[in-house]
Amino acid sequence: MKDKTIKRIALGGILAAATILLTTLVSIPIPGGLGFVNLGDAGVLTAAFLLGGPWGALCGGAASALSDLLLGYGHYAPATFLIKGGMALVFGLLYRALPNRVRVAAFFIASLLVPAGYFLYETILYGAVAAAPNLLFNLVQGLIGAGIALAVCKISEKTGLRGKQP
Repeated sequence: MKDKTIKRIALGGILAAATILLTTLVSIPIPGGLGFVNLGDAGVLTAAFLLGGPWGALCGGAASALSDLLLGYGHYAPATFLIKGGMALVFGLLYRALPNRVRVAAFFIASLLVPAGYFLYETILYGAVAAAPNLLFNLVQGLIGAGIALAVCKISEKTGLRGKQP
């Protein structure tokens, strides 16, 4: 295995652990029992920023799905893997495609997949009427996570951490 791949896997493990901690230690149940809000989106977007879209998607999606299992929301794990992985992929594509002066938008645009994805999944599970109130909670969670990730990623750029990544 190449040295670069080993470093990427190690960084992915560290970022996955951080995402699990952000998700499980700061989890607030949504009224009505349909899921919980957390800070894990910050970890997912930071992983996508530091690892790139595909590696970030695998890291963030797997860590977020594992968090669902750990918190007793196993029925959300498959959807979470797809939603959070999709958020990381969209972020990676947008970040590379957008000009430097508007790359900040990639964090917030990608975070919109959280409310959209969970609304679709919860509509399938519970119906649109039951899923609708969670839209606001998931939107706020996604935007807060994007803001935190943006701050962390700006710091990593200024300190040179991002430039040293594989």
